[in-house]
Amino acid sequence: MRTPPPGSPPPRRRTAGKAVAVVAALLLTPVATAARAAGPGATAGPDEGTLTVASSSAQLADAVNWARARALEHVQTGKHGSVNGNGSNPGTGEADYIPSYWAGYAHRTAFYSRDFVHQAAGGHLLGLKEENKSMLTAFASTANEARAWYPLWALNFDGSPYNVDYRSDTNFVREVPAVFELVQEAEEQYRWTGDTGYLDDPVLWQYYTRAVTDFVALHDTQLPNGVAEGTGRGIFQGAASYNERGDQAVIEAGDGLASQYRAYLAYAYLAREKGDAGTAAAFEQKAAALKRYFEDDWGVVRDAWEYVRGRGPANEPYTGFGRENSVFYALKELLDASDKRTWDYLEYLDRMYVEDRPPNIEATTYVPDALFNYGFDEQAWTWMKDIIAKLHLPHEVPTQGTNGDYPETSFTLVSQTVEGLAGVRPNAPEHAVSVRSHLPAEIGWLDLDHIRVGEHDFGVRHDGTTKTVVNHNAGPQPLEVTVQFPGGWPKLKVDGKPVKPEYVHVNGRALSQVTLTVPAGASVTVTTSGDANPDRHGDLILTHPQNFALLSPADGATGLPGTGVTFEWQPSANAREYRLRVARDAAMTHMAAETTVRQPTATIDSLDAGRTYYWEVTAVNPRTGQELVVPGGEWRFRTMPTAPPGAPSPVAAYRVGDAVGVTWTAAEGALESTVYRAPAGSDDFTAMATGLTGGSFLDRAATGGPYRYRVTSTNEIGEGPGTVVEEQAAPADGPVEYLSDRDWVSATAGWRSVLKDRAVSGNPIRLAGTEYAKGIGTHANSEVVYDLEPTDTRFVATVGIDDVQRTSPNASVVFQVLADGEVVYDSGLMRAQPYSPPQRVELDVLGVERLVLRVTDAGNTNNSDHADWADAKVIRLPGS
Repeated sequence: MRTPPPGSPPPRRRTAGKAVAVVAALLLTPVATAARAAGPGATAGPDEGTLTVASSSAQLADAVNWARARALEHVQTGKHGSVNGNGSNPGTGEADYIPSYWAGYAHRTAFYSRDFVHQAAGGHLLGLKEENKSMLTAFASTANEARAWYPLWALNFDGSPYNVDYRSDTNFVREVPAVFELVQEAEEQYRWTGDTGYLDDPVLWQYYTRAVTDFVALHDTQLPNGVAEGTGRGIFQGAASYNERGDQAVIEAGDGLASQYRAYLAYAYLAREKGDAGTAAAFEQKAAALKRYFEDDWGVVRDAWEYVRGRGPANEPYTGFGRENSVFYALKELLDASDKRTWDYLEYLDRMYVEDRPPNIEATTYVPDALFNYGFDEQAWTWMKDIIAKLHLPHEVPTQGTNGDYPETSFTLVSQTVEGLAGVRPNAPEHAVSVRSHLPAEIGWLDLDHIRVGEHDFGVRHDGTTKTVVNHNAGPQPLEVTVQFPGGWPKLKVDGKPVKPEYVHVNGRALSQVTLTVPAGASVTVTTSGDANPDRHGDLILTHPQNFALLSPADGATGLPGTGVTFEWQPSANAREYRLRVARDAAMTHMAAETTVRQPTATIDSLDAGRTYYWEVTAVNPRTGQELVVPGGEWRFRTMPTAPPGAPSPVAAYRVGDAVGVTWTAAEGALESTVYRAPAGSDDFTAMATGLTGGSFLDRAATGGPYRYRVTSTNEIGEGPGTVVEEQAAPADGPVEYLSDRDWVSATAGWRSVLKDRAVSGNPIRLAGTEYAKGIGTHANSEVVYDLEPTDTRFVATVGIDDVQRTSPNASVVFQVLADGEVVYDSGLMRAQPYSPPQRVELDVLGVERLVLRVTDAGNTNNSDHADWADAKVIRLPGS
């Protein structure tokens, strides 16, 4: 398929921009020469029977030319060389290498599980099926009971443990997603090759089974919910995520959960192929249950529209962008494509990888795969071009070379062209394949040849998204080919003859398809005919209720009659019903009323007087079952009370120096509170603060005294009775709140990120042999900033150089605490050698508004300056 089929328009070569020039400069000379000689388009590959590519996009063809040649240079099969080599370190000896290729840092003589599973599809397309099976088997053979069924993270090219990442069976790098990705990769290689060894090999089958059973059971103890966990103590003790740069002690991570879901489906498929229908059905059900749990519970919180990316030790949800935590939901096709939230989330991923771009190129290579999965083809191609344009730049780890030297970039450019742009999905056991054009507008045509699926060799050419040609070059029997086109076409033409298409949805995208039997040596041309009318068959998002807004009562409205409140909201396109919910709490769990209506208005009678309520509306398309909760969340309103509120209770006043902190619980139905002060024994009260909406007040002008305080509550009717208390000395103890359980204003570190409840290395916080469950781990130079509460009275912590650097001759720091800009604590110089013991910090902070925890490098660079604020906490006034 090196030339366009008859009747095709001549290929258009686009002007080669900077990115094309960059790739061309990287090409090996013979391959680059072949590409430049290809004429109007560009063509790859001199060898008959190996993958070739031609395209109207010279940028794409040149990149794949380079990628194919560079990937094959990484093959180590049959070689004899170093083991445990690491840059300038030659290693610990030499050995004969197993069938394998580089997958990981190019300066290390090893292949890594995370990299391997992402490179394997490209490896197959380059003829490396023997290497794929050898490497997968090698990883599977390392999982055993002593390692809690984790496979090793990295192996030498002879299959032995790579000692940079393995120290012992209880101290080696391990990350939860890799356990499950290896199972999925077995399924994918079976689909590509049809090799029944993936079903029958006892080492492989034991690994699959242990991964989806015993491994999950052993690693589901901290938050027992069926989701495999990491330890939260760093990569050498078991990380929940591939994202090693996060700022929380994630126990369960989005990429781990998504990979577990996909592994269940893979195991179910392999079991069915093996003839075990019962096991297959059981794991299909487990996958479905895990997906529901994600959609209904684990993956969602009310105060964030984006999916939860991880859970902490107390099951606290972490939202926002988490790189691998976030993108794996789309990579593993966990997201519900009929939900508008998913479509919004995919656009969010595309945007966030720009705003918070990972510094390592390999983390970015996931993005095109994820976007292609859901038909975001223009965006996926943009990311492919972005990666191509950065191949010549130095990698984040300079000793491994350029971005293009990192093996994952070349292997994934190959797979993303075939699986992504050309939409090739193999099914070798059934002698079948499907193809679907994902070409963006700027690529006129793409022509691939010598794609291997099992014993079949075929090629595919896409002209835009309306014409596909499939050549079955060779095979033991006819190849069943499903050709798909985006949109709802009334007819498809097969070699010029009209046929009625089958309409399907794949990850929310409307497709028109036809399935054909193509004998070996034959070709078939399929084109669209007519118009792709979305009313005939459209993307699922087109039937989803669209964004709308609440109108009345306004958010924060007061004085509404309890005898009848009328609610109004904007209509939502595609909605036929609306579900109105009124609750007594912002979490919408304590329901006061609920009704379903067909119009964007409803009235609720008999609400309690003088109460705050919350309301939201869900737009529903009952025909499709699609729903949309109003964007922006619930609104709040109050009904009119019939009397002033009662007295606050309890109330307390505590003196610390020249300040008195007053705490109270306002009466039910109160809007505001007022604090009055009088000399002890007097009723001559003066208002000190009005309009207070919280439950505390700090009287900073309480010199002298003693005083007594009165607190009242107010609503729309007026001020209610007060509660009077005498000041008393603040007790030595009070409620404790750890700073790691609060949100900081900002946090900076001189290396990696400031971490909560673990050292900056990712390990537990340890000082002088004592391990601390709570605290803040950082690295000089660092500042962690907190805004304190009025009722925070004391700050307490233990500071020192983390034990991970206790023997370092370079570690030296100074700890400082600043209160409203003034240094109130300075540790002086602390060293690891000679050792400076930890210091206890205890400071009065009542009245302090901003607390800054600072660590400096002591003026001699920040090499090895791992610093801990162990057990950092504030003591609060009682009742606060």
